[in-house]
Amino acid sequence: MNDMNDRETGKAGRLVEAVAADGAGTLPGLSAVPRTSQRRKVITAFITVLLLLLAAAVFFVYRSIPDHRTAFLVDASVPVPAAAERRGADFAAVARAVGSAAQNAGEDDALSLRRFGGVCGGSGNTSQVVRSGTGRGREIADSVRDLTPGGQATLGSGIAAVIDDFDGPYPFRGEKSNRIIVVTSSGRDACTSDQRALLKDAHDKAKDAGVRLEFRFVGYKVPANERADLRQLADAVGAPAPRFASTPRVLAPVLRKLMLPKEDEARKVTEPSSPSAPETSARPEHPFVVGLFTGWAVNVSGTPVRCAATTNATADRECRFTMREGDRLTLRATVSGPNPNPMGDLAEQNNPYYRPSKTPYWYGCDEGHRSRTCTVTMTRERVETSKRWADGASSPTGMAASRLLACVTTEEPSVMTLARTCAALTGSEAPPDPEITYADGSTN
Repeated sequence: MNDMNDRETGKAGRLVEAVAADGAGTLPGLSAVPRTSQRRKVITAFITVLLLLLAAAVFFVYRSIPDHRTAFLVDASVPVPAAAERRGADFAAVARAVGSAAQNAGEDDALSLRRFGGVCGGSGNTSQVVRSGTGRGREIADSVRDLTPGGQATLGSGIAAVIDDFDGPYPFRGEKSNRIIVVTSSGRDACTSDQRALLKDAHDKAKDAGVRLEFRFVGYKVPANERADLRQLADAVGAPAPRFASTPRVLAPVLRKLMLPKEDEARKVTEPSSPSAPETSARPEHPFVVGLFTGWAVNVSGTPVRCAATTNATADRECRFTMREGDRLTLRATVSGPNPNPMGDLAEQNNPYYRPSKTPYWYGCDEGHRSRTCTVTMTRERVETSKRWADGASSPTGMAASRLLACVTTEEPSVMTLARTCAALTGSEAPPDPEITYADGSTN
């Protein structure tokens, strides 16, 4: 028995020695697998998994980079406290238009929302409300509707902050375009009296952003004496001339259209010129036409030449003159005279409450289509747009149109064709079907 135990003990000892001596850790009687081979398999498997994870990460990043990224910068200020109630109603129209435009964006477009307005120098005079990301249209619509206007118009702070929003590797910038849409009811920063400094700061920040930013400015009920300031700010950051709107009906389609980025609209950021020393000697001149597209007697003031016509006149329904780039005209129209509708007298006889519609409406103006007032600013954008629309291919109406034409019309049913022609020739939306207003306030 002792001999048997000794033999087993000897076998165990030799087995321990064999395992200790064999670097691969093999057992007697089994196939030997070198440890280096096992290690190589483990490393290979680890590298394979790592490469798969890396490929998945790269694919995720690639899919996460949007084609277009758009930031809305919305004016939520109330410059005059006494006007808070009226400003609240105006801001509600802005909120609806911004929300509609955001929800009209492509599903893969990245959107964000920032507001400005508050105490000069305060940390909260601008803030990001919705962070950039895809599928944010509904969130932006809800968030902008919940904003409460207040404070001064801190336009400069908003511009600086929204440019910073595009800084850094994340959120991802757009691969094809990065656009900032500024919707404001103020043309000036209430916290600075040095417009030149504001222009330079905006210009430098946009130029040093490290990404090509396309600014678009939309002014809603901007005071007339602040519009030139907003144009200078747009020029400082390389943006086209601002679009101005005075009614929600004009504002909404303007914003929706801006959600369709066009590469040919972008301009290179150049050093802004001094607002106090505009160049006049080298400014080119361009022909401009004011059309009188109504059968009523009409007189237009604000033009450098006489512009008037009598009821149902067959000639002198337009006036022509030239404007230098940078010039601005304020046109007003008065409509008078007998009813141009041959059936007008009969209509009045048949219905004593009938009152013809002779309210003047303008098309082709800075304020947008179907406006009650008309400001014409001769900008480079007007000239270039007219060139693009000359063949009718790119005109919104699908026919040859011009931005070097403004026309006044009325929406009297008998001359409705003239109103629609006026809209088509200026690249504007067609007017709605007219309503006949009666003396008792009813319409037909």
